Amino acid sequence: MPSWVDIMVPNEEQHHDKRAFLTALFDWTWDLSGPEMGSYATASSNGAPVMGLGIGEGTNGNTTTYFATSDIEGEVKKALDLGASVMMPVTPVMEIGTMAILTDPSGAPYGLWQAGTFSGFGVMHEANAPGWFDHVSSDPARDAEFYTSLSGHTLNVLDESMRILQNGDNWYASMSHAQAGESPQWKPIYVVDSLERIHETVPRHGGTIIIEEMPVPGSAICVFSEPVNGTLMNVMRAGDHPE
Repeated sequence: MPSWVDIMVPNEEQHHDKRAFLTALFDWTWDLSGPEMGSYATASSNGAPVMGLGIGEGTNGNTTTYFATSDIEGEVKKALDLGASVMMPVTPVMEIGTMAILTDPSGAPYGLWQAGTFSGFGVMHEANAPGWFDHVSSDPARDAEFYTSLSGHTLNVLDESMRILQNGDNWYASMSHAQAGESPQWKPIYVVDSLERIHETVPRHGGTIIIEEMPVPGSAICVFSEPVNGTLMNVMRAGDHPE
């Protein structure tokens, strides 16, 4: 299951500005680490961790969704056998856990996380916390097969444009067609109390609303460009979690 999301920016200035923008949107607080952890910052909503923000040379708002595993070495091998490639090999992160970053057969990056002292999200499906994950590519049918084979979860094909990954009764991700010019990627979608508030807050802090409101099962999403890197972000109105 998805267990963490982090964003990487190239320098301290963008790190500061991104934190300020995300705080304005979600009212998050931040725990900043020291240089030994690359100034990695952890955002929390009411004390529960919801996102990480780091600094990395050559990055530009790169966003990675991580999936929990209890056997990261075995999971990497299985992914490679299914057509994935390794971007970052299995790497211990002090006592916190162990990570790896791969690209799936379409080229979308994703991470693996084997927890040590840190498990990942402290809350989900509530306002100011992660609520959904959307994978986009030119071949969602192939990617759905990859992720169901990798996870052992169920694929629920609602129609040709909507494939859902399902763990038991829990719907947690969609596999969608990429828009023209859109690179293969995982899009984490965070829950907000009101799309109208986002429509007002984003422009006031330098961002641009791209799609005001688009219906999705059980809710509606808003898409906007944030002001620090110009990357697109998605939020969804609080509602019934689809399952």
